[in-house]
Amino acid sequence: MAKESQTIITGRDTEILESIDRYPLTPTQLCKLSETFTMPFGDVHNVRRRLRKLSASGLVKAFPYAVASFGSSPAYYQLTRAGYRLLHGHDAEMPTRRYFDAIGQARHPHTWSLVDFLVHLFVVAHRTGGEIRHFTRENSVTIKTATITLRPDAGFQIWLNARAYNFVVELDNGTERVRSRIDVESIERKIRGYDAHSQSLAAYDSSRYVVLFVTTRSPERLKHLMAAADSIMQNSQRTLFLGGNLDDLLNRETLLTDCCFLTPQFSHTSMIPKVRASSGKITSTKFLTPLPAFC
Repeated sequence: MAKESQTIITGRDTEILESIDRYPLTPTQLCKLSETFTMPFGDVHNVRRRLRKLSASGLVKAFPYAVASFGSSPAYYQLTRAGYRLLHGHDAEMPTRRYFDAIGQARHPHTWSLVDFLVHLFVVAHRTGGEIRHFTRENSVTIKTATITLRPDAGFQIWLNARAYNFVVELDNGTERVRSRIDVESIERKIRGYDAHSQSLAAYDSSRYVVLFVTTRSPERLKHLMAAADSIMQNSQRTLFLGGNLDDLLNRETLLTDCCFLTPQFSHTSMIPKVRASSGKITSTKFLTPLPAFC
């Protein structure tokens, strides 16, 4: 408690803590994300200085990324228990210990890539006039079928032009087999699970969602994933799976409406469908409300 009182918490500090509560952030990622803040940071040096202040106050803690291919290991920041209580209240139920612990080194490439995608998505949505709502962090939502339990890497709703769109994300670093009879963590198993869950929802059920497979591997890997989805889906008329390559997606300044996602039928489409209304304004074409688990 004494440490917390040493730093005056500003509105921008609260936005920092809220952001780190969603996912671990490096100073560079946080600097980019701050474009969505009420008062963005001018450069990453100011971000580092503020994070050091918050760390000295015991509200956040830095851990090193161990990813040699990225050169020198940057730090990523997570909330401490004190930071979580400050953000959510002292009576809030605390997350599991894993929430506050360092990320296992084997997960570093996955987490780094996932957060890069999500930060870019938040920024693009902000620039487009959209809003990310009902965000859920990795493994915090459970989607169950009769035989399979799925925990997406992220879930969220995009609110744009007075319409809502639900998504879950599966980040693919190429470490899982696409097809396997014995591998319980195969991509095929996830596809079967999402497809079975989708089939349990009515055609116009407001809790429907789209699964975004974001891969860090080659275009061939992406095609392999989408081909597996095409062969498994019971109803190919539903828009359930879309796939994109991370490097390509991070270069899309209009990510929401660019036709940069591959369908299981190997056509290209956008995250948010669009039509040109009579006024000339681009508007969305379908409406969804959030998954109950996202509320």
